[in-house]
Amino acid sequence: MKKTSLALVLIAALPGFALAEGADTDNDGLLNWEEVMTAYPDVTEDQFHAADLDGNGTLDAGEIAAAQEAGILPPPSDM
Repeated sequence: MKKTSLALVLIAALPGFALAEGADTDNDGLLNWEEVMTAYPDVTEDQFHAADLDGNGTLDAGEIAAAQEAGILPPPSDM
């Protein structure tokens, strides 16, 4: 149920996602754990894994948007 709810948030939030400036240091369009630790020092590894909906070890734009909407990552206004 939790993943379903987060997936629904993902669909609704896609246009509003935002990254901390310079967070994607390898310019692949994804954030790995190291990039998240640098951009969001208060985010825990558990929060990162909760945001990583597909379990591939990176966060894409949709996962970031859903995590921001769910309060797992800081909203764009806090970056």
